[in-house]
Amino acid sequence: MSDKKTENNKNEKLVSVFIPKQSRNDTERFIAVNGERILVQTGKTVEIPQRFAEVVKNSEEMASVSAAYIDANISL
Repeated sequence: MSDKKTENNKNEKLVSVFIPKQSRNDTERFIAVNGERILVQTGKTVEIPQRFAEVVKNSEEMASVSAAYIDANISL
């Protein structure tokens, strides 16, 4: 985590996140929180406001839960 503050919101910290690329052409990811939106570069560590980092974290957790559910319920 970083202790830097954003320019728009002086009380919000910037957080380092890494979003892996899913394909060769996957260069950025769209993230929105309460009507605010940003594009985050994939494939490298970047610093984004904490509220957007929370969305990335929740997305990763739900992808993991989804994969576990699919693995548990797949019929071979």
